Amino acid sequence: MKPTAWTEDEARSFLAGMKSVSTVRGTRPLEALAREMLDAVRRHVLHANTDIETLPDSSPEELAAQIREPQRRQEFIQFLILIPYLPMQVDAEQVAVVDEIARALKLDPTTLTDLHRVRDDRLKRLVLDFSRREIAGLSESGTAWQQVQAIARTLHQFVGDEKVAKRYRGLENLPEGSLGHTLFQFYRARNFPLPGEKKSFSEYAVSHDCCHILGGFNTDMNGELNVAGFEAGLFDNGFGFELLLEVILDFHMGKTFTTAGLLDPGTGHFDPEDVLAGYELGVACKVNPMAGWDFWEAAGEQVGTLRARYGIAEIPGPVLLPPPGSSDAPPPHDHG
Repeated sequence: MKPTAWTEDEARSFLAGMKSVSTVRGTRPLEALAREMLDAVRRHVLHANTDIETLPDSSPEELAAQIREPQRRQEFIQFLILIPYLPMQVDAEQVAVVDEIARALKLDPTTLTDLHRVRDDRLKRLVLDFSRREIAGLSESGTAWQQVQAIARTLHQFVGDEKVAKRYRGLENLPEGSLGHTLFQFYRARNFPLPGEKKSFSEYAVSHDCCHILGGFNTDMNGELNVAGFEAGLFDNGFGFELLLEVILDFHMGKTFTTAGLLDPGTGHFDPEDVLAGYELGVACKVNPMAGWDFWEAAGEQVGTLRARYGIAEIPGPVLLPPPGSSDAPPPHDHG
């Protein structure tokens, strides 16, 4: 998402819209998590001084009149769509307010359709459609045939592809602190199979895992939500918010969505401050590691060098984060 300079008037309308959804047009109190969300958006997205307590009551038409520029509208609607997920049980009345504002904005993003499916408990339909879109987006596959090929490669690597696995095992020989060497240790420390090793998530997960490393996000449930916030900030087309939805369902709402039994779902792990700090980091990033980026070109370079080049703020702590709940990485395992 390209950085947007919001005026104070636009920021007030943005936050007023979010508050309207959360309170169902002022008929409910503003819940604590929603208040945290509005404040985090105010600081990390809008960079405004707006007082949340004195936000005006604005109709959908008034919001649309105030927020007119297309990119601003796209960012606005995506944050409105997040609000009904916060209580961990999507509320039909909140969704109805989102729908009213979306109509006034003349927008109908895919994430709004996703919200309707979650509201209606149509997760099986959603996971099939989402999986297709995710593979198409991460593999940058345009045609239906290219998408079929991408799915086939994913399944092949899950079963095992020694040629691919051997290439990734070679990352161990790169200099310590380089992106490639760090990625290798990142996988081994967590007992994750490398791409091509049996039961791997395939090469399409590499860009996501590099976001973990580049942004300093760990792999616990909070970390997965925070890195998804970072990824949401990387994209201009809304695809990043689809990736954020995935982990909201998995690790905030406790749905067995894309974890597919490989990971346990969790509830209540959406921390607005941390997720929106990740989003701000993603918006500021000069390169999108999730699209049009070549991992192998960057693999031999130091992580710190890449962070500086990409415009990612200085990240505290070691380049290789220990696995969650562990102070030291376990020895490598053989996944061959």
